[in-house]
Order: sequence, then structure tokens, then C-alpha cells
Amino acid sequence: MSHVAPHRLADLVRGRLTGGAARRAHRHVDGCDRCRRALDQVRSAHAAFAEVAAAPAPELRWDRVRAQTYWQLGTGSHPAMPAASAPAPRRWPWLAAPLGLAVAAAGVWFALAPSTVGPLPAVAVAPPALAPAPAVIAPAAPMTAVVTLVEASGAVVTAAGDSLVGGSAVGAHGLGAGDRITTDEGRVAAQFGPASTITVGPHSSVTLAHFDARAVELVLGERGRIDIEVSHRAADQRFVVRAGTRTVEVRGTAFRVERDGARVAVACEHGRVAVATADGADGVELGAGQALAVADGEPVLARQVRPMSEAELGELIAARPQALPQWTDPATIFRTTAALPLVVPPGHVVHIDGVPAGVGSLWRRLPPGRHLVEARDRDGRASSQWVELDGATAERPVALAQAEPALAATGTATARRQRLVELSRALDQAQLRGCVRSLAKQGLADGTHVELEVGVQASGAIRYLNIVETDLPDRVAACVRDVVGQTRLGAGAQVSWRHRVTF
Repeated sequence: MSHVAPHRLADLVRGRLTGGAARRAHRHVDGCDRCRRALDQVRSAHAAFAEVAAAPAPELRWDRVRAQTYWQLGTGSHPAMPAASAPAPRRWPWLAAPLGLAVAAAGVWFALAPSTVGPLPAVAVAPPALAPAPAVIAPAAPMTAVVTLVEASGAVVTAAGDSLVGGSAVGAHGLGAGDRITTDEGRVAAQFGPASTITVGPHSSVTLAHFDARAVELVLGERGRIDIEVSHRAADQRFVVRAGTRTVEVRGTAFRVERDGARVAVACEHGRVAVATADGADGVELGAGQALAVADGEPVLARQVRPMSEAELGELIAARPQALPQWTDPATIFRTTAALPLVVPPGHVVHIDGVPAGVGSLWRRLPPGRHLVEARDRDGRASSQWVELDGATAERPVALAQAEPALAATGTATARRQRLVELSRALDQAQLRGCVRSLAKQGLADGTHVELEVGVQASGAIRYLNIVETDLPDRVAACVRDVVGQTRLGAGAQVSWRHRVTF
């Protein structure tokens, strides 16, 4: 006689067997003891699972769960299990899975339920494995800025409680988080990347609150000015200037933040900056050539943004000294650059290699090599000197005296001829030929020339030396100009003329 299949009995209990199929199954079970017992077992298992599902979750007493589990399952707390004998043939293997689940669920419930047994005896229990520690976020790498300009003698850098005043004392110190720069009449400039500079203006105080690879935060004092150029930052880096209740945040740009008590002015040369309150409640973005002035507590509105004039943009650019072009890292810059201290009459504008560098006496970090230093007074009169920096010898201040009277426009014909002959005789012809050696090898040097505008002071010093016209490549023409500039002349007439060097 065939019996009802186990899965059909399970469907019958769950109500999935209906109609004629259910009636036929009931008739068979009523007349078959074996199928009746199987049906009772299925019903019991189904009821047990229903009770487990409906029962509320027991209170998890984690302080006892490990111990109870140990006593239930551990190898040292229960009698040794007898050797298993060969299992008898099972007549209802399909019931093993549901019954096993029911027994396991009941066992878990009893293990977690409040225990009525007395305290467990003390046993040596191996400590549970510790959960893996959360990942530790590595601290951001600190950054160091290299001081490249100290203008006048009133600059002070405060680092770790020590005050460094002016010149080489400040210039030899790398700036980092916690340092504060305070200026009097002059400026302090520092570089921290290939095209990233900070320039603290006169009568200002700036603190480097944060200065690392993840965040740069500069805090401007009650009054003062800071000019900043920032190369493009990584996505997870922030650059913020805080001025009172205002924050100025950038990505890559050149801009200025100026504070006078409760009033803050921001000007953007290029790029974009966001000006907002400290909590970010309101703010506005400035684009290239735009400026904004706002007081503490005043809403920041787009209508407050105004375009800058050409004069304002020019002043903004001039206030920032050029960055060192060979930037790699601070340690290398300290090792491969040279410091040039200049003693200049007050009020004189200093030009280094034709580029304005500052006003009055200053300290400047430069690449090694030959540099033309000029100091010009308000009338345009200038004193100049060529300075050779090798980066190895100790700093020696270079003094530029009061400028001599302005050169005559041309001088007398006799004076010009005398100076021309003197310069022609003093020129190092071998060095001049070296400038065009590569062209001469290709047969391209014959007939070429460089025409220079030369100004010589009465002392014999060459005041200026400009290339007026040439048919040589820029690099070769600059070499010729440098050779002429190295020539030493004696005292005599103070004249200017155009000098032509022909090959």
C-alpha cells in the first residue's frame, strides 16, 4: 500500500493542500497508522516553530551567555560522549531537518532564559577573542613654509615661545602650525609649494592655526592684511582664512584678506573664493577681479560684490613677491638657495633682476647665481650692483649707497666716444664668442648682433643694461648682455648710449 508523501503531509498541515487532494489525504491518514503518526509529528514540529516565532525575545544576559555556552558545549564540563554505534535505519529521514531546527531553537531559548541554578563554579576559561580595533586614521603630515622675504626690520616670528626678530633669524626658521607672524612697517613672505605663497602685510598679525596636508587654517589678527596665492589643492584638503566672524575658503586662487576691527575686505585676483560666516550660515563667492567689504554681523549678499579697477588689480599683484621657481621641498630649498641681505636707504624701491622686491632694507631668498640689484629713489635715480650668490658662503649684507644724480640723456659726444672705446677694450671677447659657440658650429653666427642701451655712472658702475634689438635667440642675447654687465669701467664721464656688439 502506498503512503502519503512527507511533503504532501507538510502541505496538508500548512493548508496548502485543498479540495479533493486534501480529502483523499485525510481518508488515507484515517485508515493508516503509519501516516497518522507521521502527520502528528509534522503538526508538533509546525506548532513548535510557531511558538518560537511568537515568543518574545528573551533578555540577553551577555555576562552569562559565554559561561552557559561553555558548560553546555565545552569539552571540560560534560561527560565524555560514548562512542557512536552504527545508526539504525530511519524510517522518516525527511523529519530530521525540521525537528533539528526546533530542538536548536528551543536550546537557544533555554540558554538565554534567566537561570534558576545557583552560581557556577569557578573554572579557568580562556579569555574571549577581542573584537578588532577600529581603524586608526593616520595623522596628517605636517607642512613647513620657507620664509623667502623679510622687508624692513620690524618682522617677528613667534615659534614655541621664542621670538625671532627680522632678517636671517626669521629667514632661517621654517614656519609650521602654531607659529605667529607679526610685522611692523614691512612684510614677510613664505612659500609652501611650487606656486603657493603667504605674504603678511605691514602692521599685521597672522597665526598658523593648522598647517598640514589635510588642512591649512590661518587666523588674521584684529588688524592687518594677508595676500595669498594657492596652487590647486587636493579634494580632501581645505585652505581657510579666518578674520573675525568671517571665513574665506579657497581651492586654487590668488586673493587678499584685510581686516580693520569688525570690518573685513576680500579681493580676488584670479580663481574663486567663498566668503561666509564662521558657522557657514550665509556666504557668497567672489570670482576673478571682484572684491567685497563686509562688517561683522552684516549679511553677506551678492549685491555687495564689486568689480576691481585696473589699479587695484595691479597693486594686488605687486604686493606678492615672486615664488621660488625651483620649489621641491623645504629641506631642499634651505640647502640649495642663498640668502641676500640688502642695506638700502629708507624709502628706496628695491629691484632684483628687474623685478620689484620691496622697499628699504630687506632680506631675500634667491637661487644661486648672478643677480642685478637696484635701489631707486622717488625721483627715479638708482644705484645698482651685481651680486654673486653661491649658496655656500655665509650671508654678507650688500649695501647700496644713495643713488647718484640721474644720467644725462646722452652726454657729450666726446664723453660717449670715450666710454664706448673703454667698454669695447674691456669686454671679454672669449666669453662673448662662447655665447654664440653653438651657432658658430652651425655657421649661423656670422653677421649677428645685439644692440644694448648702456648707462654708466661717474663711478664706472653700469647703472642699466637693456637689450634694444637683436637677431639672436633670447638665450644667446641674454648671455651677451651678462658678459657686458660683468665689465668693470673706471671713474669718468656719466653718460648713456647704445652699444652694438657684432659677431
